[in-house]
Amino acid sequence: MAEESIYDIPISQIKVADTNVRHTERNKELDELMASIKKHGLLQPVVLKGKYGNPSYELIVGQRRFLAHQKLGKTTIRARFVGQLTDVQATIRSLVENMVRVDLNHADTAQAITLLYRNFGKDERKVHAETGLSIRRIRQYIDVEERATPKMKQKLRDRKTTLIDVQRVLKAAAGDSSKAERLLEKIDKLTKYEKDNLVEYGELHPRADAEKIIHEAQKPRIERTIMVKLSEKARQGLKKASDELAMSPDDVAAHALEDWLSKQGFISE
Repeated sequence: MAEESIYDIPISQIKVADTNVRHTERNKELDELMASIKKHGLLQPVVLKGKYGNPSYELIVGQRRFLAHQKLGKTTIRARFVGQLTDVQATIRSLVENMVRVDLNHADTAQAITLLYRNFGKDERKVHAETGLSIRRIRQYIDVEERATPKMKQKLRDRKTTLIDVQRVLKAAAGDSSKAERLLEKIDKLTKYEKDNLVEYGELHPRADAEKIIHEAQKPRIERTIMVKLSEKARQGLKKASDELAMSPDDVAAHALEDWLSKQGFISE
């Protein structure tokens, strides 16, 4: 049987797999999807784990389409099969197709990425190879999944904050989850420049409370920019370090310069 073969499968024979990565927003814009299916039919078959002719089947891609069919009272749905996948393979398939097709919620993505990361022996390069996500992005998702509080993750699910802002407050809070939650309540009122200040001040002053960090972040600062001409070898090294360390090139360069000056005795402790 070719993978591209499409069948009409009784909905009663299908259950949503535990490996389906979409845990939230299942009903988002479902009325519009139902109207489209009613008028045009199902344009894209759902994807099932298993072998045709041997129910029951597990749905790994197309949960919203499946729910729309249920609400429309349909008894069958067009589907294609991907055979017997392991749970990890099914999670990868669900994650990749959902991220390509629809804007998958950050909290759901972080949960799925972290699951893959743990299944691959905490090897982020294997996650990168399977999903195509950059190492830096993978680290962002893992960091949020492992350190953010349920309240912070809920704000991500509700789209009341962003992945990068959650990461910022986690860094600024220096391991204090309640402080991170308080910072997250206020960070959307800050400019990009002030948000960078917030992270820097919070990391340098781990005992400062949230109000103090916000106050200091909003203070104007004087920064000096140095233009440096890099060799091609240095430029490639900077890019590699930036990718592997999940840091911006500016941050890598600043740390490298400070480290060299310190080792040469030009910076006193």
